[in-house]
Amino acid sequence: MFTGSLLSGTNEVSLDVKGRLSIPARFKDFLQDDSDNQCVVTRALFDKCLWLYPVDEWQEVVASLGALPSMTDPLCRSIQRTVLGSAVFCTLDSQGRILLPQELRKVASLNKKAFLIGFNNKFELWSEENFIAQREADDAMLQELQSKANSHPVLSTLKL
Repeated sequence: MFTGSLLSGTNEVSLDVKGRLSIPARFKDFLQDDSDNQCVVTRALFDKCLWLYPVDEWQEVVASLGALPSMTDPLCRSIQRTVLGSAVFCTLDSQGRILLPQELRKVASLNKKAFLIGFNNKFELWSEENFIAQREADDAMLQELQSKANSHPVLSTLKL
């Protein structure tokens, strides 16, 4: 069961010409109070977005990834390399912005308009194009699987 901070909601956000992301006020307060004005930004594993973690949640991720059998499993090494190798600590400035490295902005195709989604223990940061495409793919998958939801081993017990 999840015991950390529950992050949720979708916010349209902007990046300025320098690549700084303005964190919405409700999340800015959380990062200032609970994460000492810092977060960790890294590549997502399977989607064309970035993951932003509060520092305390990031420490849990590092511990989890560190426990993987990386010496013997190439998939585990790839996951560690992608998530840990791309991670950058970002500090909120006095205006509640973080500077996203160019390399990470490029990976997620981030320009001016973006979407910040609370996703349990982290945020996802999507470019507008990638967000629209993912939303369409999610909608199509849900429509396709709607008739099978009652027989799905996880979805059949889900309380919404």
